[in-house]
Amino acid sequence: MSQSADPGQSPPETTASSKSHLEDNVQPLKVTPEQDKLLESALRIKIMHTLSGEPLTSKQVAGKLNKTPGNIHYHIIKLYEGGLLELVRTEAAGGIIQKFYRSKGTMFRSEQLSSFHFRKEDQVEHFITRLTLSPPELAKFHQEMLELITAWESKVTAGDEYGVEIVMGRLQPADPAPEPDTDAEVQE
Repeated sequence: MSQSADPGQSPPETTASSKSHLEDNVQPLKVTPEQDKLLESALRIKIMHTLSGEPLTSKQVAGKLNKTPGNIHYHIIKLYEGGLLELVRTEAAGGIIQKFYRSKGTMFRSEQLSSFHFRKEDQVEHFITRLTLSPPELAKFHQEMLELITAWESKVTAGDEYGVEIVMGRLQPADPAPEPDTDAEVQE
């Protein structure tokens, strides 16, 4: 789930639902703590991405994600009851009522900043770096990170579930040292 906390200073607002939405600069969906709990599943995040475009039935979503329709239907109902999906339309087909759902978003803003707590043996990678970025570079970096995360959230994958947390903030200089005067002549 592409998620951002609600810190005092907000990052450039974008959504991770698709390239067209990224270009439209759509706001993240503000979620409640209950909705945040519903999104603690990689499968549910994949469902949200799958339903971000055209409305689909649970059976159609199951086909796209290579999962059983019953399993997907269960998760769709939970997401719908939690207010994260909307019912777009219903159609009768061969005596069966088909329900078509669409996600309300694929990037979320939560008031609670919850971190993953990995056991040492479960931690795969921990990256720390520093970048110098102008405001336009920061916006571009933010957009590219969201596109990368969204691409992986949307893929049909197999294996274990991993938590990914990216924290980014502006650093304040600890003790600004005077910069050397480059115009001064060097004394020998």
